[in-house]
Amino acid sequence: MLELDYKVLKQIFRASNHLKVGDIAKILKVPHSTIGSSVKRLEEKGYVIYERYKPVKLSHTGKNLAIELGRHARLLELLLHNELGLDPLDAHNESEKLNLLLSCNTINKICAKYEHPCECPCGVKIINSSDCFCERTI
Repeated sequence: MLELDYKVLKQIFRASNHLKVGDIAKILKVPHSTIGSSVKRLEEKGYVIYERYKPVKLSHTGKNLAIELGRHARLLELLLHNELGLDPLDAHNESEKLNLLLSCNTINKICAKYEHPCECPCGVKIINSSDCFCERTI
C-alpha cells in the first residue's frame, strides 16, 4: 500500500462526517487529482465505495483494514516508547512513519511481547484482533 493511500484511508476512517475527495485534499494539503487517484486505487482494491461528487465511504473490508493498521501503529508506538525511551508524542509520530514497513507477523510478536496491551503510551485504545487482517489484503 502506498503511504498516501494509507493516509487517505486513515482520514476517511477517523472522520466524524463523510468526506469528499476535495475535503481529503484540503486536510492532507495534496492536489485534488492526486487524492482522486488514491481513492480510485483504494476503490479498485475494495477498500472504499466512491461515486463522483459524493462522499467517499469505507467498505467493510476498508474499515477492517483501517482498524488493523491503527493497531499496528499503536503497537509500534508502544515498542518505540518502551525500548527506545521516546516520549509518547514522538513515539506516536514515528510509529505513523513506520507503520507500513513491518509485517503482521512482526506486529503480532510486538503485541505478544507486551502481553496484548489495551492502550498505547499516548492513551489511545489498542483494538486487538484474532488474526492479522492486512496479510490477506495488502
